[in-house]
Amino acid sequence: MACLVLAGGLAMVPLFIVEFEKHGWMTGERFMDVLSLAQMTPGAIAMNSATYVGNSVAGVPGGILATGALAAPSVIIMLVLSNFLMKARDHPVKKAVFKGLKPVTIALILFAGLQIAEKTFFGDNFTSIRWKVIVVGIVAGFIQYKVKKINPVFLIVFSGIAGILFL
Repeated sequence: MACLVLAGGLAMVPLFIVEFEKHGWMTGERFMDVLSLAQMTPGAIAMNSATYVGNSVAGVPGGILATGALAAPSVIIMLVLSNFLMKARDHPVKKAVFKGLKPVTIALILFAGLQIAEKTFFGDNFTSIRWKVIVVGIVAGFIQYKVKKINPVFLIVFSGIAGILFL
């Protein structure tokens, strides 16, 4: 799965949810909790999520296997392609391909963001609205917008405290 995805870990969220629910490894709601933890910890979101889910499903061996299975295809492909990409650094076709990939990358991340928002702010299939969660999100977004150089740790701590107090 990882070798077929552009745009990084967030773009893989929809694929993760479908596969985890299909195999009965984890619900979409539970994965949103995993994703929240993965975003707070250092490292790539996909790697942190894979390690956590693998560990949840099959213990330490599962975590190691899931992490390796996620990383290996991308590492192999990049090792194979890196020499070619370096030689074609200024080639107009390569530039055109990467220019074309940018909007798709944005669309993949936007789609993942919409799925996360749906599961966070609304019940299943928009059946209920979680107003308190929306207010906490708006306040955190407003703080980040107004204080441009705010430390993300502050927002994480603020959101965690708000969750404890209000949600």
